[in-house]
Amino acid sequence: MVKVNKALAERLAKSPDACIGMICYQVVHECDTPPQNCPHEKLLKDGLEHVSEIEEKNLGGYFIVTASPIKDNNGNVLGSIHIAHDITKRKEMEVKLEKALEEKDTLMKEIYHRTKNNLMVISSLLSLQSRYIKDKDTQSIFKESQNMAKSMAMIHEKLYRSGDLEHLNFAEYIVNLSNDLYDTYTLDKNLIKLVLDIDEVTLNVEISIPLALILNELLTNSLKHAFPDGRGGEIKVELKRYNESFKLSVSDNGITFPEDLDYRNTDTLGMLIVNSLTDQINGKLNLEKSNGTKFTVTFKD
Repeated sequence: MVKVNKALAERLAKSPDACIGMICYQVVHECDTPPQNCPHEKLLKDGLEHVSEIEEKNLGGYFIVTASPIKDNNGNVLGSIHIAHDITKRKEMEVKLEKALEEKDTLMKEIYHRTKNNLMVISSLLSLQSRYIKDKDTQSIFKESQNMAKSMAMIHEKLYRSGDLEHLNFAEYIVNLSNDLYDTYTLDKNLIKLVLDIDEVTLNVEISIPLALILNELLTNSLKHAFPDGRGGEIKVELKRYNESFKLSVSDNGITFPEDLDYRNTDTLGMLIVNSLTDQINGKLNLEKSNGTKFTVTFKD
């Protein structure tokens, strides 16, 4: 060392003059060889400036060390200038933030887990209560409410088990929910076929939950109403990505959606839910009736 400023000398508990002539790694790092990740060693190999983050126990913390070459007129390296910025407080704050984030993730997982459990309890209570109901229409309402609770519970279960607490593999979720509803409402699987055409899509929670309820309602409608009196056919669920937008569609080749019913302005609870939730995610709902019924929701994540 040929020159040391007062700040470094004070951290070494020496005077600036006392440091002159000493070997840097011996006095600063208190070791017999240059430390791992030493920027000066890298500089000697290629003559370029190097920056390293180093823990300096002798100096009492963490530092960003910049080693800049000193060269002669021919470009030969004569030595280097080291500047060390103390980042100990920043590192301590990073540790605290990491701990806080871990605690937040644990808390969020616990919330998702408890929410899932509560929704499953609600679903079970609705199922038990429906056994005492003789009126089929009322019983159907209870069953649909039960399925809505289950569909939301499935989302919270997936979020609880996921490493990402803010996004959901919605493609996987659609497959599970669609098959679950198909098993619930289809008595003869030889008559009604379920086709899934799903792109790999990950959505945030704010979109996933309303979209799950929309899918629940549209698919339930097709399963319940598209093929009356023992008719057979096909129901298709699609999720497609188009650049920055997505399209979720549920279609069937059964009886057409009633001509005298305005799907955008109706008193039926199912369509009220679908329209309201589509507005909630700033989506657009469209109906096609060329060969059966096809509802499509276009949205952005």
